[in-house]
Amino acid sequence: MQFSQTTIYRKTMDLIDLSQIILRNLPSGYGFLADQLRRAASSIPLNFAEGYGKRTPKEQRRFSMIARGSTNEVAAILDVCLHLSIIPQDRYEQGMELCDHLARMLTRFRRF
Repeated sequence: MQFSQTTIYRKTMDLIDLSQIILRNLPSGYGFLADQLRRAASSIPLNFAEGYGKRTPKEQRRFSMIARGSTNEVAAILDVCLHLSIIPQDRYEQGMELCDHLARMLTRFRRF
């Protein structure tokens, strides 16, 4: 199975899609958050894909944990956006649900 056919990878694309919606609707003056969200969200599938291709379980786990860390970063950015009242509650909840699900999946991911 290729990394792009996994449920984890498909969920990372869902988070990318949601991030794009949020980015399009951020008010001007929040470029620092936009840049951080863009980089953190894209880091998740990139690190997962890189780890998926590694030969040893130790290397695979390392990249999965890096992707998990980026997932936590996206969640923190969503927290900041909600705190600053620059995203609606429903987008926040949708993003947090995706982040939580992805973090759990990445924690459990082991390829044998």
